[in-house]
Amino acid sequence: MQRIGKLSAIPDGTSCSLRAGQRQLLAVKRAGRLYVYENQCPHARETLDPMGGSVASGGGLILTCQRHGAEFLSDTGACVGGPCLGEALVGVNHRIEGDHIVID
Repeated sequence: MQRIGKLSAIPDGTSCSLRAGQRQLLAVKRAGRLYVYENQCPHARETLDPMGGSVASGGGLILTCQRHGAEFLSDTGACVGGPCLGEALVGVNHRIEGDHIVID
């Protein structure tokens, strides 16, 4: 079990980078629900947010890779536009314990 961040630190409709040891993760909160993915675009095999800041738009509905503009649905990770159409972000199992985001 590893705590990777606090739910209250992520405003609704935004995303943020988190780390779990050497793993780079991306969390997005949309309509009060949290989704966590490996922070790696299936197209570039690099992080979605090299410029920092949130990559979420549309109230957290869409995640946009800052490198090549690939767009992903935040609730499934499915790529719906850009160079990796049909691929998906890799989801990370997590749970909320109090205000903490926890992964195994």
